[in-house]
Amino acid sequence: MNERKVLAVKHSAKLFPIVLSAAVALIASLVAIVFTSDIVTLLYLVAVAILGMFALLLAIALRRGRKKAIMAVASFGAFLIVTSVLVVNQGHIRPHLRWLIWSQRYKSEVLATAPGNGEFKHVEWDGDGWGSGATGDWMGYVVFDPSDSLSVTTKSSVPANHDGIPCKVILVRRLERQWYSVVLDMNQFWDKMHSDC
Repeated sequence: MNERKVLAVKHSAKLFPIVLSAAVALIASLVAIVFTSDIVTLLYLVAVAILGMFALLLAIALRRGRKKAIMAVASFGAFLIVTSVLVVNQGHIRPHLRWLIWSQRYKSEVLATAPGNGEFKHVEWDGDGWGSGATGDWMGYVVFDPSDSLSVTTKSSVPANHDGIPCKVILVRRLERQWYSVVLDMNQFWDKMHSDC
């Protein structure tokens, strides 16, 4: 019985570097997704791959033991897999994480605005694209919809016009009841300087 416990502890100790590596990747990737732009997050992934490969090769060269080399490869593999999955899915993860962290600030900003001409109360939220580059710029807004009429739009992936929003909407995400993230069509902005959308 004690021998089984000892084997279980040894097995767990062998898995610890892999689990630790995956946990570090999870935390680092979530921080990169929340606090950086899409392109910086992509550059983060490339840097992780390059630095990780360098560290892995260095670890293998220094240890030269087969079991330790396999453990180093497995640890880096876990780190790279977790990072890649999170970065690839950042479009779904980022809005909800940002809302979780800063929702109170955005709510107070939105509710302090005075909408005009039957428009929803809104503030700038999060952009996408390269900002006036060749690929365009997609601007996102936090929108307060007291009647929850935008909930129908969350099910559609087709760009469309919506009452209360002057520009074509390409994406609507429900953040919570009556609160939405709305992304406008390329190079369209919901403000007075760009009122011709």
